Amino acid sequence: MLYLCLALCAVISTFFVGRFLSAKTRLVEKSIDETIARRLSVSPITTELAALKEENGVMRNLLIDMVENETSLSQTTPMSKADKARAENSRRLRRREIFGEAIFTLQRTQDTQRSAPYSKIRS
Repeated sequence: MLYLCLALCAVISTFFVGRFLSAKTRLVEKSIDETIARRLSVSPITTELAALKEENGVMRNLLIDMVENETSLSQTTPMSKADKARAENSRRLRRREIFGEAIFTLQRTQDTQRSAPYSKIRS
């Protein structure tokens, strides 16, 4: 009976020590992750990545606008010649606006890349 009690105490203490060490490991890993996140938040690469995400969203929206503009004029809808000409003119003007916005975005991106050459990742 004495051996059974000793074995039971050893198993229980091993369980609690394992849980304690596991919790301590998780706390250390959490503090390491927080330190890495804090260091990366002030990194110029993170700032550049945020700008690229923003520009990517703008270009994606412009592409969606282009597709919607090109499909806006349905060929199956009966229209008079004047209405059809007006719709074609409106579509052409919108296409020019979208292309102008895309060119402006690309030029702004190129200007940003020229002004911050230090943020390039070099191997």
